[in-house]
Amino acid sequence: MAANKHIDVVSPNPKAVLPKDYKFNKIQHSPKVLQIENGMLAFDFEGTFIIDPTLDETGRFPVDSKSYYKISAKDKKRMIKANCKR
Repeated sequence: MAANKHIDVVSPNPKAVLPKDYKFNKIQHSPKVLQIENGMLAFDFEGTFIIDPTLDETGRFPVDSKSYYKISAKDKKRMIKANCKR
C-alpha cells in the first residue's frame, strides 16, 4: 500500500464535479490487488475508493457489481484487467 493513506484523483475533464485534489477517506483492501498505485481504475462508493468491483467496500465479501455498485459489466472487466494482477 502507498505510504500515504490518501490517493489523489485527477480528472481529465476540467468541468468534473470533484476538484483535482479530492482525497478519499478509505481505500478498499483486496487480496487480488498486489499494490495500490496512483492512476488505477477505481471509483468512490460511500467514501471508499473501490479498486476491486467483485468485493464489497471492506474487501471481505463477494458482491454483484452491477446491482451493488451500479456499474456496467464492461467497466467491471476493465477494472479487473487493469487492477487485479493474477
